[in-house]
Amino acid sequence: MDFKVSSTMIEDSGVLLVSVEGELDIASAEQLVEPTEAAVSAACPLILDLSQCSFIDSSGLRSVLHANHALSEVGMRLVLVTDQPQAKKLLSLTDIDQRLPVFTTLDEALAWFPAVGAKVPDAAEPSTIALTNGRPPTAAPLP
Repeated sequence: MDFKVSSTMIEDSGVLLVSVEGELDIASAEQLVEPTEAAVSAACPLILDLSQCSFIDSSGLRSVLHANHALSEVGMRLVLVTDQPQAKKLLSLTDIDQRLPVFTTLDEALAWFPAVGAKVPDAAEPSTIALTNGRPPTAAPLP
């Protein structure tokens, strides 16, 4: 499968949606740099839709963590969307799902933003993050 990254600003939400198709690996991970820089420059939150991403390796995970760090530096959030079993398992094994909200659908991710706001909450205000059992919300347990 060919690799493809597309970016769209979701109207009325101020959220940049970046959709990944194919394998997010050493050969393709650098393609997330440009949309991440766009979100950082615009100081807008980013939804990374991995629902069409068939495989992620350590380089792909590194690009996700880099995007999260860069957005955190400007006070913005990164949210992941995936229903892919391999991706969900990898996010769980690496505890990335502990740091980032992971949703099964784009609608769930979009609905989450008004509840917590697009900005990274202050450390003094932990109640502003919606947590489930001390974890960011996930749409479904891992298989």
